[in-house]
Amino acid sequence: MAYRKIKYNSDIKGVYVILDMRTFAVRDLRKLDYLLSEQVMAVQIWDNNLLPNRDLMISLIEVVHQHNIPILINNKYELLQDYDFDGVHFDDIPNEWNTINELLKDKILGVTCTNDLNIVEWATKHQLDYLSFCSMFPSENNTRCVLVDRELIRCVQRQYKIPIFLAGGITPQNMKLLDGINYVGIAIVSGLMKADDPKVIVNEFYQALNTNYENKYNT
Repeated sequence: MAYRKIKYNSDIKGVYVILDMRTFAVRDLRKLDYLLSEQVMAVQIWDNNLLPNRDLMISLIEVVHQHNIPILINNKYELLQDYDFDGVHFDDIPNEWNTINELLKDKILGVTCTNDLNIVEWATKHQLDYLSFCSMFPSENNTRCVLVDRELIRCVQRQYKIPIFLAGGITPQNMKLLDGINYVGIAIVSGLMKADDPKVIVNEFYQALNTNYENKYNT
């Protein structure tokens, strides 16, 4: 198995695609293949207790890997034994962390953080690859997340060196409100695979991300 890593670029921000498997079907594999490009930093299969059958899961992973993009599973680390996932994104600190270290060796590891510095400290102590702050804005998918205190993110960045993704309610239109936060990319899920042309949506986010970034640092 190849060990893929998220490719960070200090000059370019990227998109982290989260797939909602409640609506993902075989017909969406072609759409997924079409939308993946260098604009996408990683793909995550969201843990909503409805995962695809084995054949579809294998095909989905293969499609993502054809683009040399890492794919992560949300929470269900035990699936690393059965599928070629490149890592795990945890919604919380796993209770069984000390017993699963060997399984997670060489994998990409990330965790969601809202306003809890204990999670930040845990993630940096155990050298996780990134933090995801959620939710930045109200969102149809933020049933778990509360709104993030942006000053806390700035505090984290002053104290720690760890890549940060932002998620929750972000649109190309409100992205300018994130100025002042140094982040590597944003995560999107809402309605992506339902769109007639999801590549257009990814490109809109990518262009907004990097237009705002260039304007901020080149003026």
